[in-house]
Amino acid sequence: MLCWPIHPPCSPLAIAGIAWPSFLTSRLVLVLLLVASLAPGDSRAQDDLDLQHSDASKLFRQRIAPLLSDRCVRCHNVHRREGGLSLSTSTNLAAGGDSGLTIDPQHPAASLLIEMISGETPAMPQEDDPLSVEEVAAIEQWIAAGADWPDTVTLEEPAVTDTAWWSLQPLQQPAIPTVASQDALRARNAIDHFVLAKLREKQLHPSPVADRPTLIRRLSYDLTGLPPTPEEIEAFQSDTEPLAYERLVDRLLQSPRYGEHWARHWLDVVHYGDTHGYDKDKLRPNAWPYRDYVIRAFNQDKPYSRFVREQLAGDVLWPETTDGIVATGFIAAGPWDFIGHAELPESKIDGQVARNLDRDDMVSSTMNTFVSMTAQCARCHHHKFDPITQQDYYSLQAVFAGLDRADRPYPIEDSPTGEAATGQVYAGTVHYGEGNFRGTHGLPRPIHLLTRGEVTLPAEAIAPGTVAIIPDVPYRWSDLPAESDEGLRRVELAEWLVHPNNPLTWRSIVNRIWLYHFGRGLVDSPNDFGRMGQLPTHPELLDWLAFQFRDNGQSIKDLHRLICNSATYRQVSSEDVENSQIDAGNAYYWRQNRRALSAESIRDSVLILTGKMDWKMYGPGFQDFVIEHPEHSPHYQYHLHDPDDPATHRRSIYRFLVRSQQQPFMQTLNCADPSQSIAKRDDALTALQALTMLNNPFMVRMSQHFAQRLTVEREGLNAQIALGFYAALGRPATEAELVDLKHYASAHGLANTCRVLLNLNEFVFVD
Repeated sequence: MLCWPIHPPCSPLAIAGIAWPSFLTSRLVLVLLLVASLAPGDSRAQDDLDLQHSDASKLFRQRIAPLLSDRCVRCHNVHRREGGLSLSTSTNLAAGGDSGLTIDPQHPAASLLIEMISGETPAMPQEDDPLSVEEVAAIEQWIAAGADWPDTVTLEEPAVTDTAWWSLQPLQQPAIPTVASQDALRARNAIDHFVLAKLREKQLHPSPVADRPTLIRRLSYDLTGLPPTPEEIEAFQSDTEPLAYERLVDRLLQSPRYGEHWARHWLDVVHYGDTHGYDKDKLRPNAWPYRDYVIRAFNQDKPYSRFVREQLAGDVLWPETTDGIVATGFIAAGPWDFIGHAELPESKIDGQVARNLDRDDMVSSTMNTFVSMTAQCARCHHHKFDPITQQDYYSLQAVFAGLDRADRPYPIEDSPTGEAATGQVYAGTVHYGEGNFRGTHGLPRPIHLLTRGEVTLPAEAIAPGTVAIIPDVPYRWSDLPAESDEGLRRVELAEWLVHPNNPLTWRSIVNRIWLYHFGRGLVDSPNDFGRMGQLPTHPELLDWLAFQFRDNGQSIKDLHRLICNSATYRQVSSEDVENSQIDAGNAYYWRQNRRALSAESIRDSVLILTGKMDWKMYGPGFQDFVIEHPEHSPHYQYHLHDPDDPATHRRSIYRFLVRSQQQPFMQTLNCADPSQSIAKRDDALTALQALTMLNNPFMVRMSQHFAQRLTVEREGLNAQIALGFYAALGRPATEAELVDLKHYASAHGLANTCRVLLNLNEFVFVD
C-alpha cells in the first residue's frame, strides 16, 4: 500500500469522492483520458495501452532501477534519507522529501528530480559525477510514461566489487631501498633502509641514538611492561660487549614477564572480560584459562598460523591438548546476553535477536582481529566501502551457527599429580541446553540473510563461507554437508585466514606489533584496512615485514628482534624544530615517540617499587572489589576493597575484568573497556588522572609501603631519597633534585615524598 502525505504540498483534486494528491491525480487523469478514448470494442487501443505500460515497466527494470541504485540510493535510502528523501521503493518515491514531491508525470521536465540532476551544474549526485544527458533523458522518459515501479521491487545500493585497494593486493616482497651515503653507517637492518628512504623523500632527517638508561627503560616496558631495576641499568651501562644491546633484547624476550605483557595487548583486541556484560553482568568464573593460554602462547612463541588455528578450531584440530580446547575461549571472549539466552527461548523474537547479536560478535571479533576487516558493517546492507556483501556477512555467521558460549571441560596436560585431570573453560562450544537455553547439540542453525538486519525479515538461506578476496580460493563451502559437524566450518575459516595468499592476515599482525613498539601503526587504523581506515605511511615496509614474517617461521619474537634492533627504534624521542615543521605528528618516524605508560604498567611498577608484587603466574583472577547481590545482578563495589589485601598484589594481567563497572583507577588511566575491541588505547591526558595518581587509596597506601621499603634498605634520608628516585625514574637524581626532595621530605615526610616521585612525568612516561 502506498503511504501518501496527509497534507500534500500540492492541492488535491476530488475524484470519485476521494481527495488525491496532485502527483497521483495527474497520473490517474492520464489513465482516465486514455481509457475514455477507447471504444468499447477497440482491442487495438487496449493493446496500445498495455504495450505502453509494458514498455514503461521494461524501461524501469532495464535502465531506471540500475541507474537509481548505482547513483542515487547511496544517499537516499531507508537508512540515510538526505533531504528527507528515500528512493528505495515506489512508496518512498511517492512520499517525496523535505522539498515536496519528487516527480510530476504531467510535466516530467519540471519534476524536482529532473531539476536536481540536470543543468550545467546539477545539485545531485553530490558525491559523484553528474549523470549523462542520456541518463537524464531516460529518467524523464520514464516519468512521462507514468513512472511505473512495481510494488515488489526494493532498490538497494549495489555491493562494492572493486578489489583494487592496497590491502587486498597480493603480498609481494619489495626490494630493500638503497640508502644515501650519509645513512649507510646508520642503517642496522632492512627496516632502517625503508624508513631512511622515506625520510629523505620527505626532506626529513633521523634523530640521534638514545642513551643506554633510556634504551633499557624503553625496552623493559615495551617487552615486559615492567621497569628495569637500578642494578640492571648499571649492568647494561657498564657492558662493553659490542652486542650488549642485542643480548638485552633477547634476555627480555625470554622472560616469562614478556608473555604476561603482550597477552594484555591481544586481550584488548579480542575484548576479553571475566563477566558477561549486558543487564545482569553476571560473573564468568571460567574465562581465565583462555587468558592463560594467550600468555603461554606468547611465551612459547607459537607460530602465528598455529595460534590462529587454535583459537578458531583448536578443539577440532588438536582435541586432546589443553591449548586446543582453551584457545576457543577466543570465540566466547566478548559480551553475552544472559537474559536473551538463558531466560528467553530461541523461539521468541527477543531470543532470536540475542543469538543473532551473539553470532555478530563472533564474526566481527574474528574478522577485525585476524584480517582487520569490518565485515560487521554488512549485517544490515552491503558494505558501503569494501567488497563485503550481506551474503558474505551471513555466510560468516553460518560458520558459527552451531556454537554457543558456555563452560566446557578440557584436559590438563602435565598435571601436578601426574594423573589425568580436567579443568571449566568458558568457550565457544556445542551446547546441549539448560533451562530455556536449548543449544544446538552440534547441529548448525539454519542461517538466512536478514533484510535490513531484522530477524523478522528472513530472506534466502545462506551457506557457510567468507569473503572473496583470495584469487582461486573458494569462499563458499557448498561441499560441506548441510548437517555436517559444525567444527568443519570453523576449520575451513581458520585455513582461509592463514592461507599464504591471504594478504590481510600477514599485514594485520605485523602492523599490530609495530604499533605497540612505536605508539602508532604503519596503518594507524589497526582494526580496519578498508576504505574507511587509514592508508599506510610505509606500504613497502609493511609488505616486506609481512612477507618476511609469513615465510620465515611466523615468529613474533623474531619480529620483535627485528624492530627493536633497528636504528629507527633506538632514536631519541626529543623534538626537532626542522622536522616538526614538516611532520609534526612524526608519521615518518624521524624520532621515537614518547608514550604514557599503560594503566597496567603503572600499577605493576608501583607494586614492584613497594616490594609487594606477588609473581605467581596463571590461575583465576584476583578481585579488587566486593560483590553485592551476586545471585541476581551483581554490584561491584571497588570502594570497599582493601588495597592492602595481598591476594590482589599480582600483575594486572590477572585482574578480574568487569564489563559494566570498570575499576575506577584503571579506567581513569585509559585502561581498555572489555566490552569493546580496543585495537589502540586512548592516550588522553586529563586532570583527573593527576588527581587519581595523587589521591587514590591504592596510591596513598603504596606510597607508605614504598617509604617503608626505603627505610629498611638504606640509612639516612639522603640515601633513601636517592634510591627511591633511581628506582622510580631509572636514573640518578641531580644534586639540585636531591636538595629539593630532602627539603620536602623534612617538611612532609618520606611517604609523601614517595607520592611526589610516583606523580612525576618521568615515572608515568617512557621516552
